[in-house]
Amino acid sequence: MIDFRYHIVSLISVFLALAVGIILGAGPLKETIGDQLTGQVEQLRTEKEEIRAQLTDETAKRTELEEYVSAASKRVAFDTLKDRRIAVLQMGEVSDELYESVEKQLQYAGATVPARITIGDAWTDPEQADARQSYATSLAEYLPEDQRDLASDKLLASALISALSEKSDTSADELSADAGLAMDVLQGAQLVNLVKFDPIPVDAAVIIDNSNAGAETAAAEGAEAPDYGAASALRLNIAEAAGRGTEGAVVASPRVVATDLISTIRGNSTALKIVATVSEVNEPVGALNTPLALSAAIGKKVGHFGFEPSATALVPAAVTLPEPDRTVVAPPEGTTDNANTTKKKD
Repeated sequence: MIDFRYHIVSLISVFLALAVGIILGAGPLKETIGDQLTGQVEQLRTEKEEIRAQLTDETAKRTELEEYVSAASKRVAFDTLKDRRIAVLQMGEVSDELYESVEKQLQYAGATVPARITIGDAWTDPEQADARQSYATSLAEYLPEDQRDLASDKLLASALISALSEKSDTSADELSADAGLAMDVLQGAQLVNLVKFDPIPVDAAVIIDNSNAGAETAAAEGAEAPDYGAASALRLNIAEAAGRGTEGAVVASPRVVATDLISTIRGNSTALKIVATVSEVNEPVGALNTPLALSAAIGKKVGHFGFEPSATALVPAAVTLPEPDRTVVAPPEGTTDNANTTKKKD
């Protein structure tokens, strides 16, 4: 049985241990412990300064590389899209800075950008499916007969590309009346927003897709990546319509993540043959690759460019394009130029 003397001995042992620790800490071990702590602090400070210097050096090198790529762009991209008119379609939140970097590269390539258009949320909103079907029915009459029986979402995409590219029967510098009417319907339905629009028929299209920006936020928060599959399927209709309805099309995005538009294109055996893709468009290399990829696509060398496993190359193939076709086809005798005819709904 434990008695009072046991507790006394235990207490004395504890106090003795404390006393010994205090004496050693204040005496023989004082300098050793202090020196160790001081040495560790100095080592951490030195490592911090080294890391900071490395970061500064890497930042400087990156800046120099970006400056070089930007400067070389004028020569590399020169006239690769000479005299082409390019529509830029935006998906998701695309900053003016990102748009302007792409526009600058297109201009280096000799192209002009008469249209900058944002694809509205209504284009992919599941709750707007019935409304989209209704608008598609209204738009069918403004499309060529071989496109009027398309599924509603594909028909909307074809109407958008026709609204940007269909020439008047009398002038290659004017859109047809049907094109103007189709654009009015799309804009009125809030399916598109015309940030900049000069009613001149375009030859090709660049699609800047930043709709997958939420993937970065999810990753930073440790959350599961969003599933873009359903929305990407609807956006794919626009990309395919641009690839078929113009000389060529490229989709460019700052990043590539599962189920987004670029991943959907690269995983689709049909789309990957008619729509080019470029990643890291927010970086100088990606911005430069955009006009080069579009030029290659117009030259029937569609490719997929970036550092991802799904990419086919780092740099697009070099092609020499003929001058854009500016001829117009006169309407059959007895008919009226579609640039001056307005169709009436039944």
